[in-house]
Amino acid sequence: MRSSTENIYQEKVNQVIDYISANLHQPLQLDVIAGRICVSRRQLLRIMRSALDESLYAYMARQRMERAIMYMQTEEMTLAELAARVGYDNPQSFSKAFRKLFGISPKAYINGLNARLQEYVKSSGGKYETVPSEICEEEDLNLIYIRIVGQYGEEKPYETAWNKLIKFLEEKQALSAATRFIGLSFDDPNVTTAGQCRFYACATVDKPVEAAGVFGTLRLRKGKYAVYTLKGSYSSLQEFYNNISVSFNHTIRHGMPFEEYIHYTGTDSEAALTKIYIPIK
Repeated sequence: MRSSTENIYQEKVNQVIDYISANLHQPLQLDVIAGRICVSRRQLLRIMRSALDESLYAYMARQRMERAIMYMQTEEMTLAELAARVGYDNPQSFSKAFRKLFGISPKAYINGLNARLQEYVKSSGGKYETVPSEICEEEDLNLIYIRIVGQYGEEKPYETAWNKLIKFLEEKQALSAATRFIGLSFDDPNVTTAGQCRFYACATVDKPVEAAGVFGTLRLRKGKYAVYTLKGSYSSLQEFYNNISVSFNHTIRHGMPFEEYIHYTGTDSEAALTKIYIPIK
């Protein structure tokens, strides 16, 4: 595939994935999605099958169910409310789709997941038994990103992606002392198969930057966050998240959690400093 054609292909894939992620509460009609990237419905299905290694139908259904699990972990709501949050007209259709994917009911799944998380926390030996947080207000953050799909924290793909992002910013003269390095984890590895976890390596930009090819743009909207600070090895991030999940005592709002690498070492180092931002009301 020629470079210009590959860039166009990557841009279309980015647009579709970001649109789906932002509109899981909607019907997500294929004709509408295809129109947004100026291809036929058939072309859309072919492009996304190649990019996702699963059908677009399967991807959208999985994203709805995994988003529903996130809501179940953080909010008390009826099955009807939960179904509506992820684009289903009625709780019966939602429950049927959930059982088709996971083999059990939503209630049985979340009870099992919570039990596993409690066990993870116990097995950590109380290292993060009490996870303190600060409350802060963040303004809009304009981001340039590059996507990684695979096991969270896998060293080589992450190193390659961050290096590409920094090189891109340097070429665009968009790298400065004020640049913040942000990580967006779209999936929970306790729920999503390791090879399907999506991570965006991001950097803030304070001027318009035209993204192309593998690079995309996102805006994190301003709002209130509970902020947790992890000092030390990146390999502890999942354990840290598990403890946050178990002890979380805020009301979550619709928004994107993110990580900020305050002291990024480039290696799995005890000198690393990472802040985790959870959107709250």
